Amino acid sequence: ACFHVTRMPASGLSCAMPASRYCREPLPGHFNGTFSVTSIGGVASTFLLEWFRQLEQASRQKFDCSNGFSAEKTLFVDSCSCSALADGGPPNHLVSCHVDDDGVFKHLADPRALNRFKNHKAIFLVGSPIDAVASVFRRKFQCWHLYRLNNCWFTRAQREGLIPCKQPGIQLFRSRFGMAASSCRVPETGPLSSLEAYARNGEDLFGTIAQFRSWLSCRRPACEFDILLLRYETLNASVGTMMDFLEVPLAARRHFPRIEEAHVGLLTADLGMRRRHRLQKIYGKLDEAISQIPPGGLLLRNR
Repeated sequence: ACFHVTRMPASGLSCAMPASRYCREPLPGHFNGTFSVTSIGGVASTFLLEWFRQLEQASRQKFDCSNGFSAEKTLFVDSCSCSALADGGPPNHLVSCHVDDDGVFKHLADPRALNRFKNHKAIFLVGSPIDAVASVFRRKFQCWHLYRLNNCWFTRAQREGLIPCKQPGIQLFRSRFGMAASSCRVPETGPLSSLEAYARNGEDLFGTIAQFRSWLSCRRPACEFDILLLRYETLNASVGTMMDFLEVPLAARRHFPRIEEAHVGLLTADLGMRRRHRLQKIYGKLDEAISQIPPGGLLLRNR
């Protein structure tokens, strides 16, 4: 394979991929602009990020090879051939491409932070917040998710135990529930100890509702870049819109893997009637608002 995404169908390509998981810093003048992928969590943003990261890595590898530069050691012998790049590489640089675990960008709460990037475009991926929260807890990501949505950046080495963060939202959480309730990976006490405890608490402690409002209201002059709002449940139907938005060449588009029903099913945990009802009380209005997003996505133009 040229590149593939974990738990997703293989792309069936034959491109050289560097051994490193992360991109190198972009070459000056190599890209026309930048883009980012942010989500509410639990809606396959990792899938999108990995695909775009690997496309950019393959493009850099081919560029170095074709120009006689010393390319990185690759997983494949032929580092100059890649059918997905037949008509060129991606024109825009993924801003988190070289950042460990995508830094704060993956679940960015306030999109205005992206104004620092020149010629930027942003993807904001959402989905049923009830299923998304269930997915976060099922994978035991809930403690890290709390920090991410409070704009706390931390390394993989810092992910166990009490993560250092002085953001106001984290300080408030600790004052309410105690330090142990924010000790990762899975706190022994507090509302993040289990999905049942979170649902019983009855609040949107992750700040997902505020994050959604912040992105949906991100208009000029506060935000100087375009935003494409996509819904996980209709992501297959909006692939064309997404590729047009990011100006991805046609050859690469043909290798974008379809999200299979088996993967969609991973988000639908067996919540039980009582837990689902409690989560519905927290996220019901947001769930209804997200369900109204058109299958092809919603474009917020700010340029």
